[in-house]
Amino acid sequence: MRLQEFPYLLPWEIPALPPEPTAVPIPFPVPASITKGKKFRTTWTSYEALAGLHDYVELDRAATTDGSSWRPPRRWGEPLMVSEPDARGGLINGIRRPWESLTPVERRRLVAPEGGLCLLAVKSGGGPFTAWATAFERTSDRIRARFEPRFPHVWPHRCRHTFSMRTLEYLVTGHYRQAAKLVRDTDADAALVFYLSKADPLLVLRDLLGHSTVLTTEKYLRRLDTTRIYREAYEGAGAAAGLAEDAAAEREAAAEFGEETEGGDV
Repeated sequence: MRLQEFPYLLPWEIPALPPEPTAVPIPFPVPASITKGKKFRTTWTSYEALAGLHDYVELDRAATTDGSSWRPPRRWGEPLMVSEPDARGGLINGIRRPWESLTPVERRRLVAPEGGLCLLAVKSGGGPFTAWATAFERTSDRIRARFEPRFPHVWPHRCRHTFSMRTLEYLVTGHYRQAAKLVRDTDADAALVFYLSKADPLLVLRDLLGHSTVLTTEKYLRRLDTTRIYREAYEGAGAAAGLAEDAAAEREAAAEFGEETEGGDV
């Protein structure tokens, strides 16, 4: 998620944790009221990351907000007192409203039944946590000092870039595996063409990131080694499906380069 999105989430909007660990990504709805462009989307997260978030909500956050006397400053407007919250919404100053209808301005005025701000990320005392850049900077410094001196300086948006590339690897690998399976099972080029036209990894990644067009998504890819991602996914899928032997593939690739120097077809 973007930095302007995650801080405005409410604890009740966090997806439920599956009963068992899973390698399959877990859908994570992002309300339209807090997204760039005000367009609802569903991104996804890993089981491990979601479990950590639930631990934070149930332990650290609960301890921080319980009995807090925090109230929004006057310049933000009057407090919006929340009661009877559930996954869909709650009573706000006595009126039932869905969470998805609340703007960022309204969200930062919400006061929870047990005290403190209703936003997901809170600081000591129950107010909003806003020092994201310094938190990442301090964490990066600790990693460099204790584990890896070459660890880069990290800022919040770099996590979004990392998500983009890890997700692209996941999508491309599955994309080629499915394509290889279609070719193996049907031996029909039409099936492969149909799949490739309906399940483009870039289109999926575009929707997960909330980009308006795939051209924006491609800007990430121009700066990174996407050739490696596609090559490794393609080779791995082919080998797993038994469609090509590594040695044969190497010989064919070598022949292609040989033709360049010896004068092949143009």
